[in-house]
Amino acid sequence: MSKKAISSLELSALIHELQFIVKGKVSQIYHLKDELLLQLHAPGKGKQLLKIVPGKFICLTKEKEAPIRPSGFCMQLRKYLDNAFIKDIYQHDSERIVIFDLEKKDRFFFIVELFSKGNIILADKNHVIITSLERQIWKDRVIKPHEKYFFPKSDVNWKNVTEKQLSTIIKKSEKKNVAIVLATEVRFGGVYAEEICKRAEVDKQISPDEVSSNDVKKIVGVIKDLQKEIIDPKGHFYENDITPVPLTGLEATKVTNTYNEAINTINPFEKASPYEKKIKGFEKRIEEQE
Repeated sequence: MSKKAISSLELSALIHELQFIVKGKVSQIYHLKDELLLQLHAPGKGKQLLKIVPGKFICLTKEKEAPIRPSGFCMQLRKYLDNAFIKDIYQHDSERIVIFDLEKKDRFFFIVELFSKGNIILADKNHVIITSLERQIWKDRVIKPHEKYFFPKSDVNWKNVTEKQLSTIIKKSEKKNVAIVLATEVRFGGVYAEEICKRAEVDKQISPDEVSSNDVKKIVGVIKDLQKEIIDPKGHFYENDITPVPLTGLEATKVTNTYNEAINTINPFEKASPYEKKIKGFEKRIEEQE
């Protein structure tokens, strides 16, 4: 399995499944080398373990490994979030960002960034950063204590994109074809860009200036259908991916009852052999040539 991280649509599916932890409490926090583990108490469900791998994914897990000594970052989180009440958990627009709205004596925002190298940020009720896993300086924002937390700028949110907005994005694009526009500029990623084209019966190879208004209408319709479908997702296993919805024209090797348990099978730090990479490269080249 070559999957190492999740897309925006996949994160949305995971968060739908995690809604049962709302109104629960944070009972313990563990920080391992590459991941953070939140031990939660969910109403009517009892103890739950939520694994957070910055820049990769979040998911429920049953495996707990507690380090002998908690890190300084972990101690800070425990200080503020021990027994904190979970008011809400949601995705920021269609970005790969998860926000936990928490309350103890004060209100806090626990923010998990799953794009780029990833980060975990604890901010106060005014979005002023208390602590973060990594200090980062970007062109338009700074992640470090006492700085105001700003979300990355985004031009499009596929969750509420209209036919007019999508048509403008496609027509203005200089990308090679409509699938690449959906993958990169609407941020669906390659797998779901192709899936949307298949379901909408729109040729993924047509150039942006050849996309008709009827094509746009069908694409928006499929996006809306996908949003309904991921409210109750399952884990569909394919050779190189795990998706919350079945992929058109492909047969899953395995299907799990929840998407969380499927994502928990990923090992994001497992290294593929160089020979395996070469074989995959040749297979992809042959497929493209055919």
